[in-house]
Amino acid sequence: MKHLKKRKYVFALSAALFLTLLSACGGGNGKTSDETSGSPVLVITPSLKNMNNYLQLNANTIFQKKEIVRATFQGFIVKFFKKIGDRINAGDEILQIQTKESSADGKMDINLGKDSNKGKDSFKGIVTIRTKTSGVFTEQNHNIGDFVTDGEQIAVISDPSSLVIQLNVPFQFVSSVKLGSACVINLPDGKSMNGIINKVLPSVDLTSQTQTYLIQLSQPGNLPENLNVIVKIPVQSFSNALTVPKSALMTDETQSKFWVMKLINDSTAVKVNVAKGIENDSLVQLLGSNLTNNDRIVSEGAFGLPDTAKVLIRK
Repeated sequence: MKHLKKRKYVFALSAALFLTLLSACGGGNGKTSDETSGSPVLVITPSLKNMNNYLQLNANTIFQKKEIVRATFQGFIVKFFKKIGDRINAGDEILQIQTKESSADGKMDINLGKDSNKGKDSFKGIVTIRTKTSGVFTEQNHNIGDFVTDGEQIAVISDPSSLVIQLNVPFQFVSSVKLGSACVINLPDGKSMNGIINKVLPSVDLTSQTQTYLIQLSQPGNLPENLNVIVKIPVQSFSNALTVPKSALMTDETQSKFWVMKLINDSTAVKVNVAKGIENDSLVQLLGSNLTNNDRIVSEGAFGLPDTAKVLIRK
């Protein structure tokens, strides 16, 4: 009996000692957690960049110089010397038209006077039409055998060297578009070209209320006609602007207030109110604060942090 009581006493003492040690271990872990607690964040320093604010508008390419090849009398088209896509020089033969009288007779041979025996000054009812300008055969409105009337359009010769960008500017933005100013043309394939706004037409489209500007490319582009492009016109510029990644800028639900979280030491970040300046695809300008490019700013993990927050910097 005595041995049984002794065993119970030893068991109780061992259990109490075990619980005490377990409690001590748990308390130690809690202390370590308190020492290392904090919201994990990534930290950057602001950078100084040249920032531009752009007006972006849709535009398209056009050829300014085109020759409309027309019939000089009534008749039937009997031959084309050129095909669509062919490059043509001024004075090249492009087609032949036979008069309807010659087509009906088939043996017309009118003596025009000089050297008629040699055939040099006789008219057989077929006339060859030549081009007046150089360019590319871009449009054919009739085929061989078609009957055309006097003055009817038969073909179009376009001059690729006359290519310009046609920009239709809504009238409310006209004050931001200056003649002689530079601009950037973004192409659908991701490439960019530089241009100069050099002409404006003195009228506004009745329906769209847009005014047409013409942009000359700074370098040969070899672009096709009717290509849709985006024109970026700088309307505001800042040199050495203080910028941070967009992810570092916090805002309220109405996007009327903006702030960033600045580190005052290795474990504490405070809220600093700022004004939002211009932005591009990745950066935003900070205005209205005493921040410098030497300050440390939370770039990731700032969402939901209070005005003063304990943070843990991630490497």
